[in-house]
Amino acid sequence: MRLTWAYSAILMPFLGYAISFNELSERAYSVSGEMIQVDGRINAIRFEKASLMASDPMSIATSARRIKGDDPINSGTEYGVMVDYSLKNPSFRSAQEHEFELLKKGMHSEMAAQKGQIQIGLKRDWLLYRLEQERGSIFIQKRDFSLKAYQAGEKKFKAGRLSQMELLRLESEYRMTLQEVAAALMEAEHAQHRLREAAMVKDEVIIDDMEFAFIQSGALDDHLKETPLLKSLDTRIEALDASIATLRHSTVESVSIGVGMTQEPTQNSVDFRLSIPLALSSKNENKIAALMSERSALVHMREVTKQKLQLSVSGLVEHLVEREERIKVLGENEKHYETLFAMAQKGYEGGVMGQFEYLASKNVYYDARLRTLELKQSYIQEMAEIEEKIGRIW
Repeated sequence: MRLTWAYSAILMPFLGYAISFNELSERAYSVSGEMIQVDGRINAIRFEKASLMASDPMSIATSARRIKGDDPINSGTEYGVMVDYSLKNPSFRSAQEHEFELLKKGMHSEMAAQKGQIQIGLKRDWLLYRLEQERGSIFIQKRDFSLKAYQAGEKKFKAGRLSQMELLRLESEYRMTLQEVAAALMEAEHAQHRLREAAMVKDEVIIDDMEFAFIQSGALDDHLKETPLLKSLDTRIEALDASIATLRHSTVESVSIGVGMTQEPTQNSVDFRLSIPLALSSKNENKIAALMSERSALVHMREVTKQKLQLSVSGLVEHLVEREERIKVLGENEKHYETLFAMAQKGYEGGVMGQFEYLASKNVYYDARLRTLELKQSYIQEMAEIEEKIGRIW
């Protein structure tokens, strides 16, 4: 019954109102297969630690043997029993606990990285969805305008004021706008479908606190410091340090103490036993040397990775700055073409401009708006590429 209610809650549709980006992110976290797996691993580590840190069970050893002495009074059966208990070396136990804490820290870093990737995908798909909606709106305006022009052309053709070739040109343009509208709406639906799938909802996903915005390139250094990939390498280096410390404390891992009693035909005795295993061979030294070699490689890898990220992300950010300038220029061009279109409309209505010249000015205006959206789309995709490299949204 509990599972039924849980699945019902997961599949529950939104109620048609907008939500914040963080709320959508939290919902996507809860239904992410990767997040579920990492969370399960964190819980498993907790139980593994409890199992390893638990005391070893006591053991009981018994013995019996037949004794035959020269004197019959010394003959009989000897019985023995001993209880053994193992005590771990406190320094070795502490080193093992530290290893588990770092293992858990590594899984939390992986969880943070997964959350970052989920947010990157949600942000990209939402911005693309909004962009395709805007593109669809432009094509719908273009379609409606072309329909009116075609209908007006039909009337002129019937009146003998327009040739058949010119009418076919108007019809072809109208039919082309129908395909453009369909394509834009389909792309918007694809982006919306990805949002629904990520959050496992049925209704339209609407985010009320995220709009398209240019990134602030000055924050690059801060973002690079928080890169999950570099943090993961730091955690792996710390884990190797902990493993080395554990091996160095494993010369004496535990001490076994035994207390027992022996009963012989002529006497009874209380027995004590102390067992101290020693790891004095070169086995541990070779293990430490192997871990030290791996640690050196990770330190080198971290420095190389940091430099590569710096170069790669810096180059991409420079591209975005250039795209930002071009988008702003195109925005100014849009205003210019909008003014020309308004002037052409007045000239057409006043009878001083021909229909096809008027339609050409209209197409130039709409094409200018579409070019801006195309560049914004490239900006969004390249911004998502940067965010994937740094492991979080900008």
